[in-house]
Amino acid sequence: MTTNNNLTKDDKMIFMCTYQLDRDKQAETQAFFANMTDEQIAGEYPADVKQIGRWHDAANGSGLIIVETDNQESLTGWILGWSGACTFPIVKPVLDDANARKAIKAMIANQQS
Repeated sequence: MTTNNNLTKDDKMIFMCTYQLDRDKQAETQAFFANMTDEQIAGEYPADVKQIGRWHDAANGSGLIIVETDNQESLTGWILGWSGACTFPIVKPVLDDANARKAIKAMIANQQS
């Protein structure tokens, strides 16, 4: 459940997460990831964290993950599961076009009143 007064208990937040593999563990971590089974990939996230997409800069050991959740503790738990192999320099909530436009319009309306 989110604490933002504009969201209901059924709303999910979208988070943009970037990762950077530890250089000394890059080969080992990439080999682990490359050899994960479909079942391991499917069960990688907690039930209340849904991956929307994941893109990799494999040569540099970094990437971008977009997830949806209403439970930041679950997201943090998933991140901690990878903490021995990489860091997540950016984990922040983001909006899709429709919700960004809605938020910007509300901001403008508040500034004009």
